[in-house]
Amino acid sequence: MTDKPTLLTRGSPLAQRQTELVLGTLRSVGHDGSLRIVQSCGDRDRTTPLPSFGGFGVFVKALEEALLDGEGDGAVHSLKDVPCRLAPGLELACHLPRDSARDLLVSREGLTLEELPQGARVGSSSLRRKAQLLRARPDLDVQDLRGNVETRLHRVDEGHFDAIVIAEAGLRRLSIDHDGACPLPFITAPGQGIIVVEASPRSGWFDLFRSLDHKPTRLQALAERTVLEAVGLGCHLPLAVSAFWNEGTLTVTAEILSLNGAWTERESLGEAVCDDDGAVELGRRLWSSLASRPKLGELLRFCRLPLEGIGVQP
Repeated sequence: MTDKPTLLTRGSPLAQRQTELVLGTLRSVGHDGSLRIVQSCGDRDRTTPLPSFGGFGVFVKALEEALLDGEGDGAVHSLKDVPCRLAPGLELACHLPRDSARDLLVSREGLTLEELPQGARVGSSSLRRKAQLLRARPDLDVQDLRGNVETRLHRVDEGHFDAIVIAEAGLRRLSIDHDGACPLPFITAPGQGIIVVEASPRSGWFDLFRSLDHKPTRLQALAERTVLEAVGLGCHLPLAVSAFWNEGTLTVTAEILSLNGAWTERESLGEAVCDDDGAVELGRRLWSSLASRPKLGELLRFCRLPLEGIGVQP
């Protein structure tokens, strides 16, 4: 065991900032640490669609491989990028307190979704966001957009897109105050706004990471990811799941949409939850209620593809 833990991270400014937040939390309890950057093929190639690399889980996989090879003591992720199936021998050791889970629409003029011009070009690489945008505005031209936060904002400022959709948590963590940002009334992705540390329970630092865990955030994450796992990694229908914790009550809302946003089903459940089992059970019951609807059950049977082990951003 080294005298201080090494945290593995991707090289983007946001990923490094998130790792610095974990390091700051470690320092607050009297421990120093360091970060080490790991690159994946998805980081090196920012133009090829992510499914060509194996989906959004490719970023997590590179960090997991480095972690298992002994290059670090923990890996820092945005939870919404983490597949439900972790590499064998690794666990999510801690969840930092959740930041904003909201999506923002960013345009040069600060327009709302309703104010965008007819046929406006909007950038997003998320199936969920595309479907939600098209549900609200079927006329929009929604196109794939990759790159780090700064790159995506420059694409708007340079006029390549009329607007983009981006997570508010990313802008906050980078201290970017964009005048053209407007909140969207969308149910967001499972785990959005949550930073996690993945580590091996056999690591000498695992208990320290675990001591940093924020229970309300962990319970929200468990409920959301239970729904995500129940839907299945092979389902290409857009999924949104958001959980909220308020004085011991956990409320979970899930929505599944057709790719063009023309059809949607939504369900919400809330009850007092005090432990992990309760959060998982709430997520299971919500999904059971949603999946029992005849039209959704039929769609799920026909949308599943053989994508075992792949992380696909909903």
